[in-house]
This record gives sequence, C-alpha cells and structure tokens, in this order.
Amino acid sequence: MFASIALFELRYQLRNPVFWVALIIFFLLTFGATASENIQIGSGGNVNVNSPFAILQTQLVLTLFYMFVTTAFVANVVVRDDECGFGPMVRSTQVTRFAYLIGRFTGAALAALLAFTVVPFAVFFGSLMPWIDPETIGPNRFADYAVSYALFAAPTVLLLSAIFFAVATITRSMIYSYVAVVAFLVAYVSFNVVVGGEPEYRDFAALVDPLGFSAVANETRYWTAAELNTELPEFTGAVLINRVMVIVAAALALVVAFWRFSFAEKGISARKANRMEKKAQKLARTQPITVDTLPATEPEKAGLARLIKTTKFEMGQVLRSPAFAVLMLIGLFNSVTALAFGNEIYGTPPVPATFSLIPILAGTFGIIPVIIAIYYGGELVWRDRDRKFHEVIDSTSLPGWAYMIPKTIAVTFVLLSTLLISVAAAMVIQAIRGYFNFEIDKYLMWYILPGTIDMVLIAILSVFVQALSPNKFVGWGIMVLYLVGSITLGNLGYDHPLILYGTTGFSPVSDMNGDAVAGALGWWLRLYWGGVALLLAVLAHLLWRRGTETKLAPRMKQLPRRFASGAGALGVAGILVSVGTGAFLFNQMNVQNTYRNQDAQEALLAEYEKKYLQYQTLAAPSLTDVTLDVEIFPEERRLEVSGSYAIVNDTGAPVEMLHVRLIDPDTKLLEVEIPGATLVEKDELYQHRIYRFDEPMPVDATGTLTFKSRRAHDALTTTGYGTRLVENGTFLNNIEFAPQLGMDRSGLLQDRATRRRYGLEPELRPAKLGDEAALDRNYAGNVDWVKSDITITTSADQVPIAPGSRVSDVTEGDRRTARFRSTNPILGLFSIQSADYEIATREADGVELQVYYDAQHPYNVERMLDAMDRSLAYYRANFGPYQFDHARIIEFPGYATFAQAFAGTMPYSESIGFLANLGDPGEIDYVTYITAHEVAHQYWAHQLISADMQGSTVMVETLAQYSALMVMKELYGQDQMRRFLKFELDNYLSARGSEAIEELPLEKVENQGYIHYRKGSVVMYLLQDRLGEARVNEMLSGLLDRYRFKAQPYASSTDLVDGFYSLARTQEERDLVRDLLQRITVYDLKAENAVVRELDDGRYETTLTVAAAKLYADGEGTETEADLKDQIEIGLFTERPGGGEFAAENVILLERRPVESGEQEITVVTDRRPAFVGIDPYNKYVDRNSDDNLIAPS
Repeated sequence: MFASIALFELRYQLRNPVFWVALIIFFLLTFGATASENIQIGSGGNVNVNSPFAILQTQLVLTLFYMFVTTAFVANVVVRDDECGFGPMVRSTQVTRFAYLIGRFTGAALAALLAFTVVPFAVFFGSLMPWIDPETIGPNRFADYAVSYALFAAPTVLLLSAIFFAVATITRSMIYSYVAVVAFLVAYVSFNVVVGGEPEYRDFAALVDPLGFSAVANETRYWTAAELNTELPEFTGAVLINRVMVIVAAALALVVAFWRFSFAEKGISARKANRMEKKAQKLARTQPITVDTLPATEPEKAGLARLIKTTKFEMGQVLRSPAFAVLMLIGLFNSVTALAFGNEIYGTPPVPATFSLIPILAGTFGIIPVIIAIYYGGELVWRDRDRKFHEVIDSTSLPGWAYMIPKTIAVTFVLLSTLLISVAAAMVIQAIRGYFNFEIDKYLMWYILPGTIDMVLIAILSVFVQALSPNKFVGWGIMVLYLVGSITLGNLGYDHPLILYGTTGFSPVSDMNGDAVAGALGWWLRLYWGGVALLLAVLAHLLWRRGTETKLAPRMKQLPRRFASGAGALGVAGILVSVGTGAFLFNQMNVQNTYRNQDAQEALLAEYEKKYLQYQTLAAPSLTDVTLDVEIFPEERRLEVSGSYAIVNDTGAPVEMLHVRLIDPDTKLLEVEIPGATLVEKDELYQHRIYRFDEPMPVDATGTLTFKSRRAHDALTTTGYGTRLVENGTFLNNIEFAPQLGMDRSGLLQDRATRRRYGLEPELRPAKLGDEAALDRNYAGNVDWVKSDITITTSADQVPIAPGSRVSDVTEGDRRTARFRSTNPILGLFSIQSADYEIATREADGVELQVYYDAQHPYNVERMLDAMDRSLAYYRANFGPYQFDHARIIEFPGYATFAQAFAGTMPYSESIGFLANLGDPGEIDYVTYITAHEVAHQYWAHQLISADMQGSTVMVETLAQYSALMVMKELYGQDQMRRFLKFELDNYLSARGSEAIEELPLEKVENQGYIHYRKGSVVMYLLQDRLGEARVNEMLSGLLDRYRFKAQPYASSTDLVDGFYSLARTQEERDLVRDLLQRITVYDLKAENAVVRELDDGRYETTLTVAAAKLYADGEGTETEADLKDQIEIGLFTERPGGGEFAAENVILLERRPVESGEQEITVVTDRRPAFVGIDPYNKYVDRNSDDNLIAPS
C-alpha cells in the first residue's frame, strides 16, 4: 500500500505543470548564472566556473530559493484532497495513516529531488557554452556534481520538504505553508547575521546550519584558489555532523506531521467555540437600531460612504489576518536583529544615528512590505471567488470602481502601517542604546513616504497581474518572476531606471547632506512609474472579473468600449504623466548626461587603453608648482577651476610630445594652454590631448601650463547628482578636476576575463620588482613633489579646506575665500573639501591638530585629537620630523566608508570613526587605529613615496599599518594586540581564495589589499617582535632620511627587505625575513594536548603537545611542505587571550621555545595553574587555523 501510494503521488507530481515549470525555471536560472560573466556563484578570479566549489555553492544557493518550489510539491499533498472534495472518500477507505501520509510525502519529495537534479545538469551544460572564456573552465568531473548533490543539496531539499510538509499537515493550509517558508527564510538570514557573522560562533553555526552554508564556509574559509578548483569539503567533522543533523531534523519533522495528522475532520477548537458562543450571546443582547431615514443609495450620493466602508472592510481583512501578524513578526525579528548588529566595525557597534539605520531597515524589513503587496494583491482579488461568494457580491448594485479602488487604498494604508511599525522598532533600538534623537522627519521623508509609494507600485502591478491571471497562484508566480527579473536584468546590463518597472532607487542618506544625492531622482521616478501604475490600475479595473465570465478574451474584447469612459480618461492621464515625466528624465539622463551600462563602459575603457596605453612609457616633464583658483557653488553643485602648473624637464632627455588628460568624465576640461607647444590631437570623448613642443623641451628647461575646467551636476543621471560635489560635504581630489600629465594605468580594466573579451592583454600589471625604468615613476600616478598655492571660494556658511597652511580667510557677502600654501613639498595628489563644519583644535608641540566635523557628530572628536597627538609623538620620536604645522581630520558624507590621507589633511567618513560607540572598554578602539594609520601616511606616502612597480604598496600601506599597530601597542599593551592581529589574519586568509590574478609575496605585492594591509600587519608585527621594535624603527627612519621628498629614482620594497636582512642576527632570523617577505609562507601551529601536574613544592608543571608545520604556496595556493625550525612563543594564561578584559596579570608565562616540524612536547613549570595553554597565542604568525592554538589543559 505504501509503495502504491508513493508511486501514485510521484506520477501525479510528474504530470503536474508545477514540476515542469520548476524544472525549466531552475534550469534557466542555473544555466544563466553559469554561462553569464555578469553573474557568478562561487566562481570568479582564479576559481573556475565549474570548479567543485562553484558547483557546490550554486546548489546550496539555489536550495534557498527552491524551498518555495518544495512547498508547492509537499504542502499540496495534504491540502489537495480536501480542496477537491475527495478527502472524505479517501479517509473512509482502509488505507493506513502511515501509508497515506508518509507515502504521499515520499512521492512528492522524490518529485522535488528529481526536479532539483536539473541544477547540477545546468551547471555542466552551461560550462560547455562556446562564449565562456576557456581560461575560466576546468575539467568536468562527474563526482563533483554527484557528491555535491547527494551529500549537500539532497539532504537540504529533504529537510525543507519535511518541515513544510509538517506545517501543511498541522494547518491544512497552503497559505500558512508559504508563510512558514517566509518565516524560515527570514529566520535563517537573521541566524546568519547574528551567529554566522561572529567568529566565536562559527563552529556552532557549522553544526546547526540547516542549509549547510556555514559548514561549507567554515571548512573552506581559508582555502586557496587551487584548493577551491580541485577539492570538495571532506565529509568529516562538522560537515558530517551537520548533514546527519539535517537528516535527523527531517525525520523529526515527519514524526511531528505523523503525530498531528488525523483522518478525522478538523473540528472547532474549544477556544474558538467559546469565542463564538460569547459573540452569539452579545449579538442576542443587542437592541435593534432605528433611524428616521435610510442612507442614500443613489450612486452619486453613496460613493464616498461606500468607499470608506469598503476600504475599512478590506483593511480589516488584511490586518486581522493571522498571516499578516506572522509576516510582521518575521519582519520585525529580522530588522531588529540587523539593527542590533548592523554597521559594526571590528566588532564595535556604532552610535545608532537615524541616517545609518534607514538603509538597514530598507534592506532587511523592506522585503516584508513587498511580500504583503504581492500576497494581498492576489488575496484581495481572489478572496470572494475562493470562498464561492463572488456571484453574490457581483450581483449587487456596487459600481465597478468599488471592487478595485477600496482594495488598493486598503493595501496602501496597510503598507504604510508596516513601515510605521518598523520605524517604531528602530526607535526602540535607539532608545535601548541611549540614543533619543529620533528625528521623525528623516524617517518620514527618507523611508516611510518613499517606501510606501514604492510598495504601492508593486501592489498595483500585482493586482493588474491577478486581474489577468487564470488563478492567483499563477499571478503570484508571475510576480516572483518579476522580482527575480528586476534583479538579474540589472546585472545583465538592463539597468536603466526607465526600463524596469518600479525602479526608484534608494537615495544614499547622510546627516551632512541629507538625501540630496538621489532624493529628487527618486521622486521623479515615482511620478513616472506612478503614471504607469495608474494606467495598470485602470486596466485592472476595466478587466475585472464580474459575474460568471472568467475568461480573459471576452473581457479584452470589451476593453475598448469600456476604456471610452471616465476610467479611460484616468488611464490617458496616467499615460500623459508617464510620457511627459519619462521624456524629461530621458533628456536629463541620456541627452544632458551620457548613460552607459556596464558593458558599454567596459568597451569605452578598452578602446581607451588600445589607443593610449602605448604612451605609458613616454617620458613627461614633472610638476614643480601648482596654483589653483577653485570656485565652489554648493547649492548649484558646480565647480569652476582655473589653474597653472610650473613644469621642468627632469627626464634626462629632450621632450617632444606631452599628453594632457582629465580622466573624470564628470568634469569638463575647457581650456589648456602650453606656451611653446601646439595641440596636435584633441580627443573630446576621452578628454585626452596631445601637444607637440615647437622645439623639443631641453633637459632641465622649465615651462608652464594653464587650464580651466568645470564640473556641474546640472541634470539628473541614472543614479542622481553624484556623491562628490554636493550641497554640504564636497570632497574632491585633484585628479577629479585638474588635468594630469602623461599616461598611466589608472582607471583601466583589471579583470582578466573582461580584458580577454575585449582583445586586451590578459593582465594589466605593474612593472616587475627591480625594473630600472620603473624607478623613475611613483606608484601614485604621474604626480610629483610640488609646492602648492590653492585658493578656494565657497558659500559663506561653509569652511573651505585644501592642503597647506591657511594664509588668509575672508568672507564677503555670501562667499568665503581661503588661501592655502604649502611650506614643504607635497605629493601632487591632494583633496579639497567644503562643508558646514564645527572645528575642534589642540596644540601639540608646535602642530595645530584640528578636527572638522558635523555638529551632529561630536562623539569621538576628542578621541581623534588624542590619537593624532599620540601618533605624532610616536612617529616623531621614531621616524623623524613631521613636515607641517597642522594636521587636519575632515569629515565627509558617509556615502563611502573610508579614511584617506593627503598632505596634512585626512578626509574621514561620517559612517566610520565619527559614529563609533566606544562606551564599552572591551570594544576595539578602531577610531584610534584608523587615525594612527592615516597620520602614519604623512610619513609613508607624504615623505617617502615608492616606485611604480611590484611591492610599491608595502612601502606605503604596510608601513602605515605597522606604525598604527605600534601606536596601539603603546596605548593598550602587547597583551591586547591579539584582538587586532586576529582580525587582520582572518581577513588575509579568507581573501586568498578570491584572488583575481595570483597571490604574491609581500615583497612583490601588486596593490592587493588583503596582502599589504592584512598580511602586512601580521608580518610586520612579528618582525618587530623578533628583531626588536627600536631596531626596526631605526632602520625605517634611515629609509625616510634616504628618500624623504626625493624624486626619481624612488624607493622600492627591495630597500625594505634589505633593511630587515641587515637587522637579522642569526640564520633563523634571516630565514624568517625571507619567509615572511619574499615567499608566500603559511604556518600550521596547533596545541594538541596539555596536561597540568601539581608538584610537591606547590608549583605546576605543564606539558604541552604541539604539532607544527610550515608550507610554501605558489600564486594559486598550491602548497608544499617545508622544514620548520624557529623560535615560537608558548603561553600560559589564567584567561583566554583576545577578550576585551584580558590584561597583563592574566599572563602566567610567555616565552619563545624552539619549535620544529612535526609533533613535540614542551614542558614548563610555573607558580600559577594555567586555565589556557597554547602556541603562538597572540597570532603573530600567518597560521592557517589559529583557532586551535589555545587549549584548556587537563
């Protein structure tokens, strides 16, 4: 009986259109993700499209979406018999409960598993397409597809099937089954936000993650591209336990379903019966109401009353729906979780300013109104027909509008209420964190109103689709396809906001500049799509089902006649609004501005490279002096620049040609004059000009260049007005508004697959380390050491800022003019800023320290001043003199989250240090860390700049990281440094697998942030620890003395490596320098066991068993074991290192011991009993798994 029922159900599902629709959709989704270069799942960089990891990740990701399909298979099993009226007949037979229930589930689950096999097949088929770059394709191995499916995808599909089958069995409702799907999805996302994002919970998440993402991520976290291309996670440890727990959970869900299932009809619960009885008693006590006159029944008089009544009724239907309550609870849970943990940096929470919470609300809670709009769009349209009540309603005297308009208004108010509830949740989070500046106006204008309108647009589309759909499930399916299409089409290049229905964008918001970047664009687009929505609403009204006629064709035939009415006039109005607004926006975006999608932009850059990169090695004169007169008009978002350069031919040979270019297309280069030179080519498209000197410019000869440029955001682009030149918080660097001399690689295509597609050399890389010619160019581009004289004029209520000492500052009328001159050479890469600032000032040994900040963000200003003071004190004492009489931190709008160092000035985003909440002493003080790093750049970049070759960023970024770490060590002590080093180590190791070209040793790094920042921090900290901080600083000071403000030949990483070799005293130290700087070296250090024994004298003997290995890796991560022989620290502690409360008194012993490859025992005797014992406890080595370095002894 069981087998017969299972086979019957399987045959039914295979004949069901849902099976074939799901199969086709998931084949196309997977095929598109595999065969398209714009959509990558698990691949990219050096990881192949069909690598084992990509195959596995694709299947894991699609199981997340497949749960909706799974529910359609298994939930329908329980509900179908009752809906078709066949249930009582089935339940009257002799079929057993087990055979009926589990047999039906087995058949449906097999259908779901069978349909999902199309996913690995689509990956395989997609990898065979001829247009895919062959360099991104590896060997296709059947085992990779089969194992990924059998051990990862299939158990997950089985679990999801069992869970939603149990929900359907208990509730006997498809609706609640889909609500459960949404609940599961939101809970899973929240789980990953709370648990998956915290390093201390990774092992737990790997065990309990129902979809297996965390288990796979934990296992492959530090894998290299070579491993990702050849291996699948071993089916052991946490991965095995996770999969076993998934099967057990699926079995438990089936047990619950079996336990709760009964062949008996589901009766009324005692609670509901009691409630019905009380309602009946109340109704019996109600006295009839008598009125003198009946309400008006004429349509022209009863319209408003009917509208109000029906709207209230429809709203009540939604608000009283249990599904609505569940969805709201789900949304609140998801958003509160994200609000509580979002925007953390180094694990430190921010001050919950309103502008920083709004994007979190939009990103987390925003899906709930979308679901409500789509779900209730179908539910309200089909409710009467589902309850077989439509013929009664349709036979009343209700006018046609009474069907459509009240439902739309009701959904609008419901959507508004959902957003209001989410705002209330955000305000509660703010209050809990002690922030009571709720700023209701910002919530209203930046989130509630635009969000409500955006959701209404979707709701109207949903109603229109349902009006044409043969049933609500098809309508819902079409809306899901719309949502998927709105995401994927953008990635495929169809990203113009006038094409994708309902696209209004999300304006980046800022306390400094409000929503001025794209707020206006959003409202124009809402008007444009509002016109389309009005037309759709009219069509939905005119095509509304009324009576017994349900086919679409007869209604379509009547549409022209019905359109010739008042409703039709509204439709015409919608068309006129949309066409008029669309014409205006098209003119703004495509005529006054230039619109290019990603493919077009890539093609443009490819042509530019083909045309001009050949001139990269053409020697150009150097700048010696820069004079600028900059006029900023913040309210108009306009910039006018007049400038002059003094140049000198220091190339060693006469110069015949000079290339002048302005690389930012938002700024127009209006005029360029070079006395003694003739313009021979003017490329307006690329703003690239070539001049020929009338006579070749002699060696050491000088000259001048004058120019004018203009930047203005007069018209809207597809993303608004831009984030750099704004009403309050303008932040531009000179490359964005002033011409550059010569040609370099900046701004060109980098991705290898993209470059091959356009016929370019596969790799655009810097010169090799040691290239003599490259020593004549610095890595910042064609910029030189210059003297600057910059005058900035802006609005009277703003503070203008540029590099150099402020020599004058005058306000006349509504304009303020300030002049800045450099007293020492500065790098010809600098910024200008203008905003309404408060200024905090402190004197520090002749240097004026200043923080320019928005009045709303005073929280960490004193900490920034302290950090600048402390950093300059350390750097002056160890590296040499500071070159300016000022050091300025300048806040800019949080459209980007970074800080950057220019000469004496350090722009700093409002979204990072200014909002850090450091009230808890256990939090990482990243404000001081970032500030110390940027101040360090006043030495490493703005005194010493490296050559444009491999290893250039070591001399700038790595040494700035080292300098900042030394400031932090001085401030917090070495026992707190593990917290910083652990963060840097994890980020380095986890980024190796996503390397786009090849990983390189630190000495040869090619602007690879995960190497020069993350690995560089760990390497430099270990080197100073082994070679001596004072000795390292003395060597670095010597480098500065050698290269301070020096032009070509510039410094290279060879200078740094040679310096470290000069400090090495033993062969072990020389080997360490070689391994850390000149090779890709990874260590594997593990505390395997520790035993503590109390001695007769009251002391404690600890025997630690450690396993150690050293591995060398190539650029793709293929590793080869090497002999390890080093002095590595052993530590004994009373508390686990790394916590915020860990301090020096918790250290029992910390000393270096000889460690070799393999397993060995180390014995120490101490006065105190350790609670934790380990090797390399402070994470000074590049250890591929530092989580196993510490152990609690037995």
